[in-house]
Amino acid sequence: MSWDDDLSGVHREIAGSEASRIGVLAGPGTGKTKYGLMHRVVRLLEQDVPPERILLVSFTRVAAADLRDKVADLDAPRAEKVRATTLHAFCFGLLQQEAVLHISGRTPRILMGHEVDLMLRDIGGDYGNIYDRRDTLEAFVAGWARSPNDYPGIPATDEERNFQQAVQKWLRRHDAMLIGEVVPEAYKYLNSNPHAEALTAFGHIIVDEYQDLNALEQQLLDRLSEHGNLCIAGDDDQSIYSVRHANPNGIRAFLDREEVETYFIHTCGRCPTQILAMANSLIGCTPNRQKEPLVPINGAQSGSVAVIQWAHTDAEVDGIVAAIAQDIGSEKREPGQILVLTNWAELGRRIRDRLSALPIPARTYFKEQALGSDESREALALLRLVADTRDMPALRVLLGLGDATGRSDAYRRLITFSDAQGLDVWTVLERLAAGDRLEVNARALSDRFASAMDRVSQLIQLALPNLVDILFPEDADALTELRTIALDALTEAESAADLLRAVVEAVTQDDVPQSPDFVRIMSLHKSKGLTCESVYVVGAVDGVLPTIRTKNTVAYDAAMCEGRRLFFVAVTRAASALTISSSKSMELADAAARGVKFDKRTIRIVGGRHTVKAIASPYLVELGPSAPAPVTGEEWLGSHIG
Repeated sequence: MSWDDDLSGVHREIAGSEASRIGVLAGPGTGKTKYGLMHRVVRLLEQDVPPERILLVSFTRVAAADLRDKVADLDAPRAEKVRATTLHAFCFGLLQQEAVLHISGRTPRILMGHEVDLMLRDIGGDYGNIYDRRDTLEAFVAGWARSPNDYPGIPATDEERNFQQAVQKWLRRHDAMLIGEVVPEAYKYLNSNPHAEALTAFGHIIVDEYQDLNALEQQLLDRLSEHGNLCIAGDDDQSIYSVRHANPNGIRAFLDREEVETYFIHTCGRCPTQILAMANSLIGCTPNRQKEPLVPINGAQSGSVAVIQWAHTDAEVDGIVAAIAQDIGSEKREPGQILVLTNWAELGRRIRDRLSALPIPARTYFKEQALGSDESREALALLRLVADTRDMPALRVLLGLGDATGRSDAYRRLITFSDAQGLDVWTVLERLAAGDRLEVNARALSDRFASAMDRVSQLIQLALPNLVDILFPEDADALTELRTIALDALTEAESAADLLRAVVEAVTQDDVPQSPDFVRIMSLHKSKGLTCESVYVVGAVDGVLPTIRTKNTVAYDAAMCEGRRLFFVAVTRAASALTISSSKSMELADAAARGVKFDKRTIRIVGGRHTVKAIASPYLVELGPSAPAPVTGEEWLGSHIG
């Protein structure tokens, strides 16, 4: 293909621009990536720019994989050699290549979410409760750059400095790293080493979803592109990662630079007219927002929209499953044309299980969903120790299982004693397990250590198929997903280390396929970048959409705005049909687990279970006059099936 084949208007201008700094502000479904950015890559390749000098960056692995797929489809010379990656993956590779981790004594063993929580419990209560510590950790891995005005890399207060030292000390003691550390570490390396090859390696850096990056990441890209060209694209209306200090204002600030050539795209080729009108009304409720509304392409269809409410959550699950089954059974839709979005993971899993029983192929995509139980965490920790018998974070998991705090008090005592004796924790545990009388109260830990080491010594003798059967038995419901992953990995794995890599990658980096043959069920966050014929947004009750855990007025308002942007992302995934579903009551246990506010006076016992009243998401009214009037789920299902 020639770079300007079937290309016109603003997309052609973006692809053909010779400017050294280009900024693109474009809403969902506007084709900025497929037409503007990708055709820009084709033009560069046709002009004999070496593909190794082109770097494509996006925020998530799904988006980066999509970039790789789009590059592969270009049919341009040497397109397969163009690098498309996340910024985290790029920085991790840089630190490895430059031996920064080895020289600085860091071990590239990345902690998983449940292991991070154990670390935060172990560093103690001097930094607030566990939720406060999680928030502070996000600031740490953002390089303390919570805003564009913060100097990156340096904590601003004594408390932050002490927190950083406590985290780094724990990580070094356990030979581990946080995935979030790699960008700050790469930034420090590049800023301190002007001869670093990466600073001159790329002539063209193209960044998609720029609004999802934090201030430190945006500054790192400026540093990488000082000797080359930088083209960024994104949409501040789709910024949904404030939890990690994403800087949506960064894209506006970039566009305001004097040297930047700017482009704005408002025509949406994805959404039907009614859905687009609802999306415009929703995002238009953002305070102080000044932006042109999205407009549909010529000839866009009206689409199909329903806003429904069920009597209770069980009815919602039953009704949504029945509607999906009807669409598939009548051949109105293929399973892969249906996307179910919810911020309530358990609700998504219930829908998946009901669909699978019909049987309709369905898969869920929620954060580390396969590791939600003690059984699954224990199995993975044992596999880690079979692959690496001195894996400290895995041992820490096994020591803490079965206790809500992970036995952090006892573990801190163990660390204090180990430091005083000039010994490592592992050695102290070995001595305690061998019966040595040491002046530390850690009997529960030493017993668990001895048990773990005994199991590992037995497991390490097994052939891989037998190892999988023992660690992930077929009759253990909590291990079903891990067993499926492990069995798939057996076809290529030659060692326990190979098996471990495959399992960890599948659990932590579950890429959402663009064109599957099954129903996809996931969080609203994970839907970013996807397009689907029929989209169901379920569990749309106040407390789930949005989910807000603060009473601080400023923080509350910010969370409301981000929740609105998240809902905007979900609504604009739909290419034909959109269904928004809520329930009027839910089980008390579900409400408590989700943090949904409820009035104790509404507690009722229904069918032997305690239920409470819920209300629909406050965002529904913001969908405006184009949205249909809400109806009961039963009424809607009757007309849908009929």
